Amino acid sequence: MNQYMSKGMPTFIEKELEIIDELVKPKLKKSSKYMFVAIPLLSISIINLFFMLIIEGYSRNMLLALGIYALLGAIGAALYKESKHLNKEIRQIGMDHIIKRIKESDHVNDYMKDHYIKNVKAKPKFSMQTFFNFLSEEHKRKKMMEN
Repeated sequence: MNQYMSKGMPTFIEKELEIIDELVKPKLKKSSKYMFVAIPLLSISIINLFFMLIIEGYSRNMLLALGIYALLGAIGAALYKESKHLNKEIRQIGMDHIIKRIKESDHVNDYMKDHYIKNVKAKPKFSMQTFFNFLSEEHKRKKMMEN
């Protein structure tokens, strides 16, 4: 997914990671921007609302400032939630590519393909490790066919 993750990996795995990276890059960029804006907005809003209401107490001349900080907090929360939604889409795009790639393999038998696909679906957190295992097996079988 990134250059640091793929260091030291075989080239056949690096190629697949680059493909997934290209698929998710636009959404990842958007998600990062949303998160970059959301965290400061939420922080500023929460801190200021806390100090204004808890430390200073409520007064009528604070209404405009309270409204502005509440609005900033709402915008920050919305951006944060959208970023989380985009992250789910990114994971789904990666899983869809992994499953598609496993199905398209000509070097692994159907039983093993089904086994890998079931593992990817059953344990999404370990889908990359399962994919790496699949790619290693596929590569090994390719080498055996060449010899």
